[in-house]
Amino acid sequence: MLKALVRLAMMLSFTFLVACGGAANAPSPDASVPPTASPTEATRRPTATYVPRQLQAQLDGDGPDVLGPYEMGPGVIIAFVRYEGDAPFSLTFVDEDQGLVKSIDSRPGPYQGERVHSVFEGNDGGLAPGNYMVNVVATGPWRLRLFQERAIQGQTPEITLAGSGDGGGSWIRLDDGEYTMTTSHAGESDFTVELFDAKGVPPYQIVEIKGDHEGKFGFTVGGGAPGENPQAGAYAMGVVSQGDWSVTITSDDAP
Repeated sequence: MLKALVRLAMMLSFTFLVACGGAANAPSPDASVPPTASPTEATRRPTATYVPRQLQAQLDGDGPDVLGPYEMGPGVIIAFVRYEGDAPFSLTFVDEDQGLVKSIDSRPGPYQGERVHSVFEGNDGGLAPGNYMVNVVATGPWRLRLFQERAIQGQTPEITLAGSGDGGGSWIRLDDGEYTMTTSHAGESDFTVELFDAKGVPPYQIVEIKGDHEGKFGFTVGGGAPGENPQAGAYAMGVVSQGDWSVTITSDDAP
């Protein structure tokens, strides 16, 4: 009789715990919810929505150095660099098989700018997903930030960006339609403007000019054969230049 009463008491106790949400039925944390992103340099740029964070690294040094490895996933990676030396500066990504991808080659210094790269499988001569060392050649102090997050939204046209030297990096949202890119460039160097798909596909080169320049370039988003036109989505804009420049993107379909 005593044993039966003990068993009955244990069953009632367990039933009470479950009904009140006790440890026997406590929900586990949802690992699919990404942590809240901390403020970064990107907060000064057009608002964007991000999927869970990939690579972020803040590095600094004085003179040559080799750092890493750092893991890159598919998408877009942006390198922010500030170098205070007078001699040439270079930044090279080195993969596990000793393949080299030169990101920045400044002759001479100092250098301050941003370089944008696509990361995707089969990127011949470029960055593919994997682990990379960072090889810095310098003769003075430098700071480097590697930033990789896959935006799914960004600022919609009309958009104007301007700078001096390598730059861009802002996230842009482009829907299907016709667009015009109006550009100006001062200087004798090459001037290129590319759009880097956040999903990680080959970039789309819109402008490739040398020297002083003012002009307009039309491009289509959507349609066309695979790889022919950009498709609707989020893009980072990358500019390569040694002079002053400005870029304005407008939608031809806007009222």
